[in-house]
Amino acid sequence: MKVLLLPVALLVCAGCAPVNYRPVVDSGVSRGYYEDDLADCQHLAAQRPAAARAVAGATAGALLGTLFGLAVGLRGRDVAHVAAWGATTGGIGEGVDGSLEQRAIVGRCMHGRGYNVIAD
Repeated sequence: MKVLLLPVALLVCAGCAPVNYRPVVDSGVSRGYYEDDLADCQHLAAQRPAAARAVAGATAGALLGTLFGLAVGLRGRDVAHVAAWGATTGGIGEGVDGSLEQRAIVGRCMHGRGYNVIAD
């Protein structure tokens, strides 16, 4: 079980970082309220924490890794290692997806506020 603690702890801490994404917007748009709009959109995106997705992915990965290890006849520490691998890969994958979702939320929010988002 100790093998699982480090990857899960790292994933949770990584997902707690604030959404600092700043989309590229067309310079022809008035930037009078850009910083305020950006802060509002980042706050909105933070309501979908990437850490929650990372923890769910790590949990599912650990479960699938454990089941797979047992299904192929592994025992003891070998099962724990496969479960840790599953937790790490599942957590990283879902954490990345959660971060991408946050970026998309910021981009859509800024677009909705009238900014011409070039890249998000």
